[in-house]
Amino acid sequence: MQISVTFRHMEPSEAVRSYATDKVARVVGKYLKRPIEAHLILSVVKHSHTAEINVHASNYDATASESTGDLYSAIDLAIDKIESQLRKRNDRVKRRKGRTSAAGEPLAVHFEVLEAEEPDNPGARRVVESDNIPAKPLSVEDAILELEESRAEFLVFRNSASEAISVLYKRRDGNYGLITPSV
Repeated sequence: MQISVTFRHMEPSEAVRSYATDKVARVVGKYLKRPIEAHLILSVVKHSHTAEINVHASNYDATASESTGDLYSAIDLAIDKIESQLRKRNDRVKRRKGRTSAAGEPLAVHFEVLEAEEPDNPGARRVVESDNIPAKPLSVEDAILELEESRAEFLVFRNSASEAISVLYKRRDGNYGLITPSV
């Protein structure tokens, strides 16, 4: 994990840098499997010392900021906020993964990707990719969590409430759309 420290309106101190990077590395390593980077911004304005911490991991970002009269206590309080966020995230993931569904095993849903046009036969479409997707039994809330953690734009799942195959997708406005076929 790459940790960078930025000092604003103060002289860079190796003691403060090593204190902050050691604490961030310990807390982030405790809760995240593959952290990518952490950025610490330490600043002083008059008598207010501010520590801002940004942690970036695959599929998750955490940010905390704290201001006090002492730089070390500001770092400690910001680290506590980051640790709280990471602990809540891990608890949420463990709770979701620990659930067993009465719906049973996932079904395989077949999908095909079509090419827009064939150059020698305009207007005709052909299959360029075909795959089977396991449709896991999930609640809508669990499907939203799984879609947030993945980089995919949609998720095919079996709705545990209705037993229907559903598609959850990310909308451009930041919300989610749910497609459920009517039987």
